[in-house]
Amino acid sequence: MSEVTQQSATITQPKKVHIETWGCQMNAADSERMLAILAEKNYALTQSADDADLVLLNTCHIREKAKHKVLSRLGILRELKRDRPGMKIAVAGCVAQAEGRRLLKAAPQIDVLLGPGKIEELPRLLEEHAASGQSSVATGFARRHTHDGDDAAAAVTATPVTTELQAPPTLSGKREISRYVNIQQGCNNYCTFCVVPFTRGRELSRSVSDIVSESKALLASGAREITLLGQNVNSYGSDHGPETHFVDLLREVASLPELARLRFTTSNPHDFTKDLAELFASEPKLGRYIHLPVQSGSDRILQRMQRKVTAAEYLERVSWLRAAVPDIAISTDLIVGFPGETEEDFAATLGLVEQVGFSFSFTFKYSPRNNTPAARYLDQVPEHVKEERLARLNALQNRITTSLNTSEIGTTRQVLFLYESEKMPGHFYGRTDHFRLVRVAAARQLTGDIAAVRITDANKTALLGELI
Repeated sequence: MSEVTQQSATITQPKKVHIETWGCQMNAADSERMLAILAEKNYALTQSADDADLVLLNTCHIREKAKHKVLSRLGILRELKRDRPGMKIAVAGCVAQAEGRRLLKAAPQIDVLLGPGKIEELPRLLEEHAASGQSSVATGFARRHTHDGDDAAAAVTATPVTTELQAPPTLSGKREISRYVNIQQGCNNYCTFCVVPFTRGRELSRSVSDIVSESKALLASGAREITLLGQNVNSYGSDHGPETHFVDLLREVASLPELARLRFTTSNPHDFTKDLAELFASEPKLGRYIHLPVQSGSDRILQRMQRKVTAAEYLERVSWLRAAVPDIAISTDLIVGFPGETEEDFAATLGLVEQVGFSFSFTFKYSPRNNTPAARYLDQVPEHVKEERLARLNALQNRITTSLNTSEIGTTRQVLFLYESEKMPGHFYGRTDHFRLVRVAAARQLTGDIAAVRITDANKTALLGELI
């Protein structure tokens, strides 16, 4: 046997991992992080569960429907595992954190269960399961990352979340033009409808240097746009001391020469500052778009939600943004049918939506979550009322979105092209500075380019344009 043959014989074939992600952008970033960790353990990404050695479900618990989707998917995977008993199933994310061992009782086919605070332990859990044949579980948080009280948290000096400074692989297996960077974990706000403080722990910020290093690695791998992620980016650095501010972080990342565009999400209007609004005018790389969740237009409901902001205060934040950039695009989150919501409360929400003119909204029926105060409120709104209000809200938002998109016809926008259509080769999709989706036909490859596009047509979901 030749030396070359001997060397090749010792190479271990990579195992295949298939990752499915539900929920927010933070989950998408967490999935990329887990893929990077598994790649170091000789796993390679596959786009199908059918040939995977490991199927990893990264789950969302923010709505009841999302949890049911996970349980349904686990049922399908149970059948697949019967045919391929060597396949392993791992469940990560917020359902794993919230349900814990209850989920194992409902779905004993799960081999590994880990919460968002335990991503780094994934290899250990897989090894533990391989050795014991039993399900391996890691949920919860380090003490400084829990909600045991301010005194307990203050007793420990906050340190950065450790990050591998190599660019994590993409979930598509291809070059991605737009990438996410987590800047913090957890949330210190206790909105009465929300489970995030309990599934992701206390707010814990990464260091500026850590974030900049990861951003550099992503840009070196081919990214042109970075989106900074946190449950409440406005409070970034508050656990590091008064000298660390989100606006300073934005300036630092924006200074990277390879970066074409910078975005961030999500902002809590409670601590949204005027200097952040003004940065949209002074920093050319910062996209002229912001996601600013309001949830309701009724002060009474906002108080019951414990949002710490009134409708008037929310509108003041909008006025700061529009003073800085008059045509800035604003999106939001809205909940209908929150306990105690009257027709008058709902009318206030419709009024606020019309007044702001949101580019688009993520709209939801209120969904009770276990262990949240709102789930215990006695004045729950009937399901048929929620359905009717959601339909009315969506109809209004669709009219506004269509009108705003139609008003783009005839304008020229700078578009960052993100990908080529698989179904229509030669057609490329990108986003304007204002986050509107645009499709363009071109004879040359556009992915990764920023180009001037004249908008020729529009509907409620996208714009159509041509290169100029």
